[in-house]
Amino acid sequence: MNRDLMYGAEVKALVRDAYRHVPPTTAAVAHKIYSESELAAVPRAAVDRALGVANHLRFADIQPGETILDIGCGGGIDSVLAAQRTGPSGRVVALDFLPEMLDRTTSAAHQAGLSNIEPLEGEMESIPLPDDTVDLVISNGVINLSARKARVMAECARVLRPGGRLCVSDLTVEQDDLPPEILTQPAAWAGCIAGALAEDDFVKRLEKSGFNGVGVLSREPLSIDDCALYPLFSPDVIHLMRNLIPADRHAHVAVAVVVRADLA
Repeated sequence: MNRDLMYGAEVKALVRDAYRHVPPTTAAVAHKIYSESELAAVPRAAVDRALGVANHLRFADIQPGETILDIGCGGGIDSVLAAQRTGPSGRVVALDFLPEMLDRTTSAAHQAGLSNIEPLEGEMESIPLPDDTVDLVISNGVINLSARKARVMAECARVLRPGGRLCVSDLTVEQDDLPPEILTQPAAWAGCIAGALAEDDFVKRLEKSGFNGVGVLSREPLSIDDCALYPLFSPDVIHLMRNLIPADRHAHVAVAVVVRADLA
């Protein structure tokens, strides 16, 4: 089944509308993913708008002075944590195509007392940065929002310096795991389920984009109850999932993975 069920422009429009109106009610997501010590260092506004799927920063091995690109910075939680780890001699470029998200990340940076976060408006399929300028690319539940994932991965490879690396969290769904009645729901796209790749496909696409040493470092099942924590999933979609997915798979409708790769 072709997972690109909508044209790219339509996907961007529905993602734009969904994320623009996300309410500040997702602290439960943050507490599920991050440690209490991590959250203690993040402004409450960023915690309340957490929309990630896993904690890739635990595996990113951020070093002081590095330049980090956070694709889809959203409410700013990962940008803040990354900026604290790279320190004042490094910087975090916080990329998002929604000005509202950039405003939230900028506000979170100010509240955290950080001056090394640089907001950048742009699309992940066409990153407005020069070649070979980034040490590390991070993202959290974002690549699956694109209908042109191969293009996103190629752009990540382009902006990375030789020897740079990528460490991202995202959702994977094996082929035919979800009924088409769910995959065609706009809310399922916004929640990263409908656009999700199978794990092997995700790895192979990174390799074709020039990455090597691609490894899946963490796998955590995502349940329907987990999906319900995200306001991106409408009550109608959650209802469909509970009714159309066999009961023995309610605890495992997708897998949140952390993937790390190096650029030769």
